Amino acid sequence: MLRNIWRWIPRAALAAAIGLITPASTTAQQEGQLDGGTFEHSVTGGFAGTETFAVRRRGEDVVAVGRVTREGGPEALRALEVGLRFDDSGRPLRYELHTREGPPLHVVVNRTGSRLRVTITADEGERFTEFLASDRLVVLEREIAHHYYSLARRLREAGDPRSLDLEILVPSEGRTVPLQVRALSRDTLTLQDTRVSATRYELTVGGEETVLWLATEDGRIMRVAIPGRGWQAARVSRP
Repeated sequence: MLRNIWRWIPRAALAAAIGLITPASTTAQQEGQLDGGTFEHSVTGGFAGTETFAVRRRGEDVVAVGRVTREGGPEALRALEVGLRFDDSGRPLRYELHTREGPPLHVVVNRTGSRLRVTITADEGERFTEFLASDRLVVLEREIAHHYYSLARRLREAGDPRSLDLEILVPSEGRTVPLQVRALSRDTLTLQDTRVSATRYELTVGGEETVLWLATEDGRIMRVAIPGRGWQAARVSRP
């Protein structure tokens, strides 16, 4: 989980040169854009940083890129950039997290045939793990809100989300955990002084309670919370 990353890289200022994150003109960035905006992170009710992101279609694939800045105590990670590419059905193709300052951390997930190979490189060394790239597998870091994009699609497409049997691959941990939908209900949130109708999904991810709010109209992620960690990310702007 990202709390481990925060401990690995104290006071790091990150600028990821990720193959998935390539410079592009403003016009090019808008072409095929599916979502984008800013989330504000909080921990135990106090401001903890921001997350800016964009989700764009590139050919037959979808690419999600983002930057997370984390504020807090002396062990807080200052920023990180991530990129995730998946096909139109939501199956992961490549993921990368890369740091440039402070102790190095480089996480890569590559799909080869029916396997996903995870490589984690840090001061502690390098380790590899492999997983079956099954249709029920979703890649996401628990404390990066826009990573819930693929999961949000699955939830909205399911006749009864509570019947879903999904597995979450957490790249920075190099492991998978089960996901279950316990309940869903209607809710109303506020975005830029506008009331937004939302669906509230109560999940367990690896046995840990997680709550996800999706806008009823378009399915965009509005808020993600992990109550046991006191962590929350709430959308504060759209493109």
